Parts: sequence; C-alpha cells; structure tokens
Amino acid sequence: MGTIIKINPQKPKRKKIEEAVSVLKKGGLVIFPTDTVYALGGSIRFPKAINRIYWIKKRSRKKPLVFLIGFKKDVKKFTAKLSKGVKRLIRDYWPGSLTLVLPSTKKHKTVALRMPDHRIALGLIRGAGALAATSANLSGRKENISVKGMEKRLLQQADLCIDGGEAPLKSVSTVLDATSYPFKVLRKGTIKEEELK
Repeated sequence: MGTIIKINPQKPKRKKIEEAVSVLKKGGLVIFPTDTVYALGGSIRFPKAINRIYWIKKRSRKKPLVFLIGFKKDVKKFTAKLSKGVKRLIRDYWPGSLTLVLPSTKKHKTVALRMPDHRIALGLIRGAGALAATSANLSGRKENISVKGMEKRLLQQADLCIDGGEAPLKSVSTVLDATSYPFKVLRKGTIKEEELK
C-alpha cells in the first residue's frame, strides 16, 4: 500500500504539499483531489510515469491523458495561437472544470488542458510543473470523489495518495474540442453545453 497523507483542502500545509511535489519531481505518481473528482497524475517530464498511469488504470493507449497546468499563461507552452473564443473560455472558466482540447505544438495533433480550481491540485502543479493526469479509478469504473472506496490497485501502485476529503463538484470536467469552430462538447460534465455558447 502506498503512503496516504491527509491534507486540509482549505488550508493545505506547505510541508505536506512539498512532500507530494518531491514524489512527482522524482517521477512518482500521486493520487490527489481536484475540484471535480480525484486524479492520478505524474510529471509530464517522465515518460515512465505516464506509462505507469496507463498500466495502473488498465487504460487504452488510444485515450490521451489531460495535462493539468498551474497558471493560465502556461497554455502557451502547449499550443500556438489562441483564438478570441478560446481566450474568452480561459478567462471565464479557468481555474475550473473545463478541459479544452487545443491544437498542439508538440508531436501530437492536439492536447487537452485544464487548470483545476483546487488548492491542493494547484499546489502540486505549481510546485512540480504540468502534470499528466486522469481520474483515479480503474478504466470503466465510476470516478472517485474521495479516497473512501477507491480501488486497492490504485492505492497500492501509486507512490503517494492525498486524502483531501470529498471533491467539491463530485463530477467530471466538461471536455470541449476547441480545435475548430464551432466548438464541440466531447464529454458532458459540470459545465453545461448551453453555458459555453
């Protein structure tokens, strides 16, 4: 069983956040709460960590991971020119529960980015850099909104698990394809489609 530490989501202690950041900086995997559901993540700088996420979750390699960023300006590291529509969405919904699929400047055609609205998650991302992440559950199973009831495989294989209580929104982020206009909702989530028009 990996280590489980409790962190108050309202007043996260810096020492505990730093403990988790050091795990991520060494290529380890951390389970942590976000504003939507619990996530399993690792630094994007470690391909082995990304491979482990797929293995632990039993996730298809055809399903890309989301990159979680700590500041709105970080979007420029992953995508080129931003349209007025995308800039508006970032202004209105970040930090928050909107995942944007954008044209990528890297080897893949697209990249999915989100800036979560959660102190623990942002503390980790800002400390360790962008994280490749996905919901902390086995593929095909329901997303977890707390550590209670989380699959043993995840808790055993992750290097560290942060228990930060229930995820506030208790539901997944809305995924919006913003690579071309009109934008298209790829996954329904906490933000309704009508709000994004």
